Amino acid sequence: MTEKIIKNDYAFSIFQKAINIITGVITVSVINRFLGVSLKGEYEYIINIVNILSIILGFGLYASYPYMKRKKTDQQIEKYLNVFAFQTMIYMIIAITLSLYAQSKLIFLSLMLIITQILNTQFQNVGIVEFIRYRQILQIITYFLDMVFTILVYILLPPNVNALLIILIIKNIIYVIAYLIKCKYIPNPFKIEKEFICFLIKYGFIAMLTTLLMEFNYRIDVIILKQYVPYAEIGLYSVGSKLAQYIWLIPDAFKEVIFSRTAKSDVIDEIKAVLRINIFITFFMILFIAIFGKIIIRILYGVEYINSYSVTVMIFLGIPSMVMYKIISPLYTANGRQKICFNILTISALSNVILNYIFIPTFGKMGAAASSVVSYTFCGMILYIDFLRKYNIKWKECLIIKKSDIIKFINIIKKKQQ
Repeated sequence: MTEKIIKNDYAFSIFQKAINIITGVITVSVINRFLGVSLKGEYEYIINIVNILSIILGFGLYASYPYMKRKKTDQQIEKYLNVFAFQTMIYMIIAITLSLYAQSKLIFLSLMLIITQILNTQFQNVGIVEFIRYRQILQIITYFLDMVFTILVYILLPPNVNALLIILIIKNIIYVIAYLIKCKYIPNPFKIEKEFICFLIKYGFIAMLTTLLMEFNYRIDVIILKQYVPYAEIGLYSVGSKLAQYIWLIPDAFKEVIFSRTAKSDVIDEIKAVLRINIFITFFMILFIAIFGKIIIRILYGVEYINSYSVTVMIFLGIPSMVMYKIISPLYTANGRQKICFNILTISALSNVILNYIFIPTFGKMGAAASSVVSYTFCGMILYIDFLRKYNIKWKECLIIKKSDIIKFINIIKKKQQ
């Protein structure tokens, strides 16, 4: 049984995400209890800023990797790693200079987190294409280490944000070192081609904006909330958003396999089946959190977080649409049609920002949750409609699960490799 799980893409991806959900939920639970509601809000605000800046400054240099894989580019890994190293070197020089000028530990740690997060994201996207199994095993290890480090901080230190930022930096560094070992190549930041960098920037710009817009859909609410409510309210709101992110790990388990498959060819029937299964799972999870959400929040985070229940249920209503986007978008990226995703996300993100500024002043965190649900629904449904039209698919083919889906899925899991 163990051998079958390890050798099957979907089985191992689901196993990996299950472990990540368990360790991740424990980690967040410890963080919430360690910081308390107010400091948790401050921490989430910083993390959101870091995530947005890391996307912008990353320039999406990794985005063309699946496309170039289809083109069978010579020495592809080496060329990309050299560019990544060059970018990191430049940013390290800038970060050290700014830190010496500002003389702030928080600014220094935030800059280091941005740089290591950019590099980690780049290696993660190479890993999805080149060695998906290694990447999945590495994620299990790093999620576990993240949990252990967080528990140690909780036991040994008084509440503070800096310690948690250091843990994230260490986690990113572990990823990078492990990927370098796997690649068996030491990047040379001075061995780069001007034409290649120009291509990466040109191709990656739309991908960067697309990722940024998606991040806005996930994160902009926290930044706008900061303008109207205290950190404690952000801390409560983060409970719902974090739980939703861990539920998103379920479709991510399928998405990563789809991403790897679409780097080689279109897999329309597989995408349809994966959509049906994930929509079914998602609706089950919404029902589960609606019934048992208060109990779960109280057990995991404590009584002071119980007021986050309504926000959590509201945010969960937007998950099905984002599941659609997550499963379908890799196909568009692999086919060089990321502009469609970009246009959809642009409208979605703009609507999210506008709705947040309309609803948050009156309804606070519930207004932010409602805005997110509307933008998620628009984003997922428009891409889904385009997908149906492009590939001549009836809308029911991807939404209503069949008995044959369950049987087929079980058979896939039982096989060593699909």
